[in-house]
Amino acid sequence: MRVIINFMETAVSNQMLSASTSLHRDQEAALDLDHAEHDDAETLTLWAFRRWVMGLRYKAPEQWETVLRGLRRRCGEAAGHDAAVAMAELVDCLRRTARRTVTHHQLCCAELGDDEATLLVLLAACQRGHSALAEAAAQALSGTSRNEELTLAATRFADAFSQRGLMLPYRDLALDLAFAAGPGSAASVH
Repeated sequence: MRVIINFMETAVSNQMLSASTSLHRDQEAALDLDHAEHDDAETLTLWAFRRWVMGLRYKAPEQWETVLRGLRRRCGEAAGHDAAVAMAELVDCLRRTARRTVTHHQLCCAELGDDEATLLVLLAACQRGHSALAEAAAQALSGTSRNEELTLAATRFADAFSQRGLMLPYRDLALDLAFAAGPGSAASVH
């Protein structure tokens, strides 16, 4: 929890969303907390990642508290805490070290973006101990060749999910990127 709080304090101020920047509540339905709690590990992962990034984008630390509560509710106190800390580390590592723009869809979107698919490949590979695939996914996601910190954070997140039996399905990097974009189309990010 201390890492999350320290990360929150250094990343954004403690200001809450103002009425002018608040999100449209009807747009949050697709991956909202209630849905994420009852869905599979991938849906919960995407929900946590998107909501965490939303907290950064809108300078809204209450989004991180929502992620922490949701992960604790779904994974248990200890594993939920560990998963939230790992998500904070993962996003912070991407913010500091990525040499490319990492894209994602809005919280409400049911689509899977290329970078989101790559994140799922990374986490599933970490969960299964496939270090070569994890390193390739980390490199694709960050655009850098040195990704020990990113892979370590991903492994911590994957381990927290494993503790509660939340297994991410095996994904192949090339196949998932083609699937996320769709046949003959560019992935849309909104």
